[in-house]
Amino acid sequence: MKKITIILLISVSVTSCKKEKEINVQYITDKFNETIENIDKVQYDVQNVMTFSDGNVWNNKGFAVLEKETSDTVFGFSFYGIRNDINKSSIYKDGIGFQISNSKRKFEQEKGGLHFLGSPGGQMIYRDFFKLDSVYKKVVFSETDSTYLLTYTFEDDLENKITDKTKTIELSKNNFLPKKVVNSLQPDFGNKQTVEFIFDNFKINESIDKSVNSYIEELNEYEQIIEEKPKPNPLLKKSLPKFILTDLFDEKNKVNIDTDKLTLIDFWEVWCGWCIKSFPKVEEIKNKYENDLNVIGIVSQDIENARKLVEKKETTFLNLIGNKELNQTFSVNSWPRYFLVDQNEIIQEEYYGFSDQIEKDIKKLNNK
Repeated sequence: MKKITIILLISVSVTSCKKEKEINVQYITDKFNETIENIDKVQYDVQNVMTFSDGNVWNNKGFAVLEKETSDTVFGFSFYGIRNDINKSSIYKDGIGFQISNSKRKFEQEKGGLHFLGSPGGQMIYRDFFKLDSVYKKVVFSETDSTYLLTYTFEDDLENKITDKTKTIELSKNNFLPKKVVNSLQPDFGNKQTVEFIFDNFKINESIDKSVNSYIEELNEYEQIIEEKPKPNPLLKKSLPKFILTDLFDEKNKVNIDTDKLTLIDFWEVWCGWCIKSFPKVEEIKNKYENDLNVIGIVSQDIENARKLVEKKETTFLNLIGNKELNQTFSVNSWPRYFLVDQNEIIQEEYYGFSDQIEKDIKKLNNK
């Protein structure tokens, strides 16, 4: 009887042990949260590989320091990041951003925001370092000898026409910190885009080399660049230059830009995400003021894909093929750029990006 009892106890004990050590998504999530909860500061070396929809690849290495800031509404942390190849860094703290050229020992200060992640130093920042995704369609767990992997699949973003969005997070079995993160998505146009972070040489809390504040204090030894108020475009309040451009969809059709209607000119390019995102708004204005307004799009690069994109977006306003010389004439060096021309062919307004002000000015000029 004693022997049987002992065997049963051993059996129950082994079974319980197996249940306690069962590894699944919830276990990994709990262990990650437990680890992150005890981290207030972290530094790491990182390789960031970005593959764009046009096939271009950026492969850059750098270093970053992140410090939790629970009151920060943009990131939830402050950061310092540096891209090694060009020796440029970025600092974000309390809503203020610093863009730094270390080789020139100069820096600029500006309002910080999500756009900072596109700066050289910002490219070294993994935005979700302190959290795992909680909103997704599906998550799958797998593992290797040294890592746990969580692969998330997300719902399609129908508004922005983004599909096939996934994220794979590879966590070390030793410390539950990320070794690699791969984000991928299929945009409305072009090939799949991926962003890959590969991490190494973590230090946490008091073991980090320098705080974000220390990096800010070092700027006292640098020269601050004070940006002058940009000079008005020399074309403003002057007659629209005479130019003839080719129709995007009909190379035999040469269009002479002269009109007795109010005209909105939209300079855009295929690679410019904000340009494409604003297409529906431009189309809406074109339809709303159809009797009183002409809308003309001008694109200078990647003409074949520009045609495909306009067709896919079902954009109906006129699009023409521009060139480098025309961009120089209009002082266009960032996109999208809009110009509002009145009924007398006088360029009245210039807009750096789409805004509600465009429609307000259209109404004002139409009422004159």
